Amino acid sequence: MIIHTLVYRFADSVDERQRQQFFSELEKLALGSGLVTHFGYGPHHRLPVDDHARGMTANAVAQFVCRDLDALRAFSELPPVHEHINAWRSRIEYDAAYANHDELLGLAAPGFTKESPMHHTEHTVTVDAPVATVWDVLVDVEGYARIFPPTEDVTILEESPGHQIARLVVDVNGEVQSWISRRDIDADRHVIAYRQLENAPMMGYMGGEWRALSIDEHTTQLVLTHDFKPRDPDADGLVAGKFTYDKADEMIKAAVERNSVADLGAVKEEAEKLAGEGSAA
Repeated sequence: MIIHTLVYRFADSVDERQRQQFFSELEKLALGSGLVTHFGYGPHHRLPVDDHARGMTANAVAQFVCRDLDALRAFSELPPVHEHINAWRSRIEYDAAYANHDELLGLAAPGFTKESPMHHTEHTVTVDAPVATVWDVLVDVEGYARIFPPTEDVTILEESPGHQIARLVVDVNGEVQSWISRRDIDADRHVIAYRQLENAPMMGYMGGEWRALSIDEHTTQLVLTHDFKPRDPDADGLVAGKFTYDKADEMIKAAVERNSVADLGAVKEEAEKLAGEGSAA
């Protein structure tokens, strides 16, 4: 197993939506190649000393795994890889460094498994309402507490035309949990990219997209994606002090499946109700 670790310093002009798109495209390219077995990315967590550090301090990192050096070499020589790099170099400014290395820390502690990839799911539903109506439901994040039964409260902490940062209070399997999510809003494409900035207790990473795709003037295809993995186990081998990694992984996957179906159904019901009221008026 060979690990390829990438360290990025994106210019201040590169916004969060662009970073998310950059890594999403890289992830699809890597996992779709058949040469990369695992892929993950996330932000660099700053420390006070970073303000005085010499050299490049990252603001994002990525890492992927190949079976061996031959697989990594083959991936690095694929034309689409160089097309991805050249295309993004022409659009945004960033510095990057990388290292190819073995697994260094021997993280075979109780509950830890090297076979712990980022999961990706995609759920969809057809909504009998115009895309503008569906979009209105999606961007009203405070309304989620009304239409999604597990969501008890939503508080917007920061907002602009292009983003929202909100704290959500949600009933998860009978336990009330809270986390902070960032939502990057692309009104032209009807896409909201979200990710947890402050994770739920068992979550190592959670992000994804809402996509509203117009089929015709009265019909919308609504897509909800999730990219997620559990938090790494603590020294006692347990995630959040309660569950083995495998159990936490199983519980999160089941919750994502259950909630995706429920959330899509809730948006569909609300949008169709609003569309019906509009036509009646």
